[in-house]
Amino acid sequence: MAAMTDQNRVNALLQALFTSSAAFTITPGTGGGSAFTCTPPFRLRLMTAQGTNSSNGTEMTTEFGYTTAPGSTANSLGTTFCAAPSGGTQSNSNSVSWSATGTWPTITAIEIWDTAGTPLRWLQGALTSSITGVVNGDTVQFAAAAITVNASSW
Repeated sequence: MAAMTDQNRVNALLQALFTSSAAFTITPGTGGGSAFTCTPPFRLRLMTAQGTNSSNGTEMTTEFGYTTAPGSTANSLGTTFCAAPSGGTQSNSNSVSWSATGTWPTITAIEIWDTAGTPLRWLQGALTSSITGVVNGDTVQFAAAAITVNASSW
């Protein structure tokens, strides 16, 4: 049997999850499962080792100008994380940057986390090219549309 995806529903799910600026809860029907809350704004985390689809990566330590501290806007992807999806893909709407105050380790991957009291990881992936050679005074930036969420093959 061929894949049974309706791209319109995939786009609707992406729109609901990653373009909302307010927290909301999704409650499963009577078939079971657990309710979960989507809590924007989302935050970008930099990883020195990539995780898997079921386990977190190794985050860069919060030093040398890198932080993910609650309340910090340094790694915020903005009130609305992504632009409207098309064809099962969407990209970040806002840039994120850090100013290095020391020498950074190699960054190989990123993760997207929400801002719940106990934050949840929503997305993870390897960088196309690792970030290397960052030293004091450098700026590490992910421009708007540099991060792509791709659900086109769901």
